[in-house]
Amino acid sequence: MRASWKGSISFGLVSIPVKMYPATVTKEVKFTLLHSADGGRIRYRKVCEKCGKEVSNDEIVKGYQISKNEYVILTDEDFEKIPLKSVKNLEIKQFFDPSELNLIYYSGFYYLVPDRGGEKAYYLLREAMRETSSMALGKVGMRGRENLIALRAFDGGILLAKLHYIDEIRNPEEIPGWGVSVDVSEEELELAKKLVIAMKKPLRLEEFRDEYKEALIKLIDAKLAGKEVRISEEVEAAESLMDALKASLESVKS
Repeated sequence: MRASWKGSISFGLVSIPVKMYPATVTKEVKFTLLHSADGGRIRYRKVCEKCGKEVSNDEIVKGYQISKNEYVILTDEDFEKIPLKSVKNLEIKQFFDPSELNLIYYSGFYYLVPDRGGEKAYYLLREAMRETSSMALGKVGMRGRENLIALRAFDGGILLAKLHYIDEIRNPEEIPGWGVSVDVSEEELELAKKLVIAMKKPLRLEEFRDEYKEALIKLIDAKLAGKEVRISEEVEAAESLMDALKASLESVKS
């Protein structure tokens, strides 16, 4: 497997050569777009609006718009001139308690492993974070931007989490319906709490699977075999919220 990034972690005067690998794998069912009339593949082409010609990737440059139809052109050489140490070095800025980092800031996850010669320093960093229940905050440059990241001891190694910067998080107050408050009876609230407690149990993610993907594969197999596809029946709705809460609680208990 090819590493997504190679460089070093530094905290204080300690430098640790590391390699980064994606922690997740996408397993979605992929489709090809086809023309409904003749079944031909639909392809997206890069066409210049000015001359109307299709252009290849090596003819394309990046432009930053400063006014209508006016751009500052930046080449690969220009990007390489940006004086960022984080392109090859992940500097830890501080350590903090994991409870301080809200779930909404997490963006993506990677595994960090030691590169040759960095095993001892890597182990010390991992164990120091684990035994102090701490996470590390730093920045790393990759894929055209400087990413805010967090490190945490995880399952025998170090997990790197890409984070959103605070100005990338939308204010929920801008969302219609956010923070809604309505009057409910004490009985309704107590029933809802009992239902939550009855459904609460240790988290076991291995018990869950992508049932939509499984149904989609069955649908494709059925169409290939020329079989009729059955539609599942809809769940019958309760007459009222109170009835729904009572029925749900009885179902969980049974």
